[in-house]
Amino acid sequence: MAGRQRWMTVVCVVGVGMLTTAGCDGTAEPAAAPTSAATRSVTPPVPRDLFSPRPEVVRTPQEACGGTPFRAGAVRAYTPDGPRYDGPGPHPVKLLRMESDLLGMGPELPYQWTGPRPAQLVVCEYEDETFDSRQVGTCEYLGGTVLGATARVQSARFVYRVFEARTGTLVRQFTLRGNTTPEETCPETTYAKTALYDQQVESKDLVAKIRPLVERDR
Repeated sequence: MAGRQRWMTVVCVVGVGMLTTAGCDGTAEPAAAPTSAATRSVTPPVPRDLFSPRPEVVRTPQEACGGTPFRAGAVRAYTPDGPRYDGPGPHPVKLLRMESDLLGMGPELPYQWTGPRPAQLVVCEYEDETFDSRQVGTCEYLGGTVLGATARVQSARFVYRVFEARTGTLVRQFTLRGNTTPEETCPETTYAKTALYDQQVESKDLVAKIRPLVERDR
């Protein structure tokens, strides 16, 4: 193998059926007994992909969740080479938030569900554009009339679609209303004089909704 130093021990034969390393200083030794093809040691070939395995295919959130806006025919398997949604629970799951991930907002799932094992399920979160939003509060940022800012918080509803990661098959679909308070909804800092933030779904509510899918045996 290239790049590796080969080491070889010289073995001298002094009698039929007995091996020794004595007499390897240049002195004459009896000729080695011929080795039959049946007893000859043959090194098996090294698989070509042993040190360069095929890379795992992982789709982007847009591909795995059907794009924006959602199109059922555009959904592609998140990990087509990954494990099936099968066996004992909990089944590893990946949460893909199509909008709120840009702001680092939104619900979180328990670590014992999310990894590091390859996902069997993918949960796609979409903001429900058909929902009639209204203002539910504000967030005031310090800084006076020059540097200060006011952010508006509005109600929101989210659509969740759960897919099998290996096949892209829809397992379940449901909606949840955002229910975080203005203080929980707004980020700690903002760079805009005026901003608009959507209420988010509490983590415990999303966990409760998908728990049967994640923890049940298949």
